[in-house]
Amino acid sequence: MATLNELQRNIGEGTRLSADQFESMVRETKRRAYSMALQLTRNASDAEDLVQETYVKAWKGFDSYMPGRPFLNWLLRIMQRAYLDSRRRENPIRKAESIHAMVSPSDGDLQDMPIVDPQSNPAEDVIRSEYSDEVRACLAELPEVYRAVLILCDIEGRSYGEIAEIQRTTIGTVRSRIHRGRKLLRAGLMKRSISAP
Repeated sequence: MATLNELQRNIGEGTRLSADQFESMVRETKRRAYSMALQLTRNASDAEDLVQETYVKAWKGFDSYMPGRPFLNWLLRIMQRAYLDSRRRENPIRKAESIHAMVSPSDGDLQDMPIVDPQSNPAEDVIRSEYSDEVRACLAELPEVYRAVLILCDIEGRSYGEIAEIQRTTIGTVRSRIHRGRKLLRAGLMKRSISAP
């Protein structure tokens, strides 16, 4: 990730808030920003690039940041737009590489994956692994708008209000997208005849 000095050299001065304030906010949000970038890109190298691009854009537009509002939400909104812009430019077909949730076909709610029981047997481990692979594949096939909202809600643990702010939409729209995304994910698993282990 670029240092603040590199950002300043590339962009120049002139923001309303000081470079020290920005640098402090970068330090506080770096881990969460990288985590979100990794969930979006599903690739460590692409995630690093996205984080750097996000911080460059945030520095360029830092004068539009409203002090007192959550910096991380503002930053993740920038990241999401940067990611969607890059997807539109590249339009690649990507496969998910990691996910930390699974779908229960009975109710469609996303739940945290349990830690593997040390007493489990190899057959159970294989079944869990295959199920996770199927969930990853189904999530990757979802339209971007649903995949992004499911990642924010069910993997990142964001509230509906935070998601609405990040996506610049209403809470009602967020609820609708989450409901529709879970329904599509459940249908994808059922189509593959996959049930939770």
